[in-house]
Amino acid sequence: MDKTKQMVELHLEIEYLKRKMESNMIGHFVEKDDICLNKTSNRAIHFIKREGEVMPSNLAKYLEIKKSSATSLIDSLEAEGLVYRKDDPSDRRKTLLGLTEKGLERSEYMLGKMCSVASECMSDLSDEDIDEAIDAQKVLIKFHKRMYSHALLLLEKMAQEKRSDNS
Repeated sequence: MDKTKQMVELHLEIEYLKRKMESNMIGHFVEKDDICLNKTSNRAIHFIKREGEVMPSNLAKYLEIKKSSATSLIDSLEAEGLVYRKDDPSDRRKTLLGLTEKGLERSEYMLGKMCSVASECMSDLSDEDIDEAIDAQKVLIKFHKRMYSHALLLLEKMAQEKRSDNS
């Protein structure tokens, strides 16, 4: 098997396991803790926190949901006092979403819960194993950032070629 195919297959396996774990962890908190919303709401909160202010369309892409579903989600998050909407100062036709203080608190609460579970799951690992896993994660992040930046360039090049073919 060539290395590119192996990397892609390993990436897909990591993504599968990551989503499965996140889904189970967040799902557990949703069921057990009445201050939590649903899994999608919590993923949205973490994404907005990570990005700062985001456009609703970018949130929908990240969550892999339709724009209409994102609108309903945003409405419910806003009603809960977790997010705010504001006009984009650089383009008033666009709307930006950000976290309120309550939204930031929710994000920190969920992160704390996840860290608590992760700590328990890793309790039988040695410090060396944990350090090795941290180093591996750092390598993966560097790799994915590189892949992402190259993918954006490749997609733009493909779009330009398609436009020139249609001309």
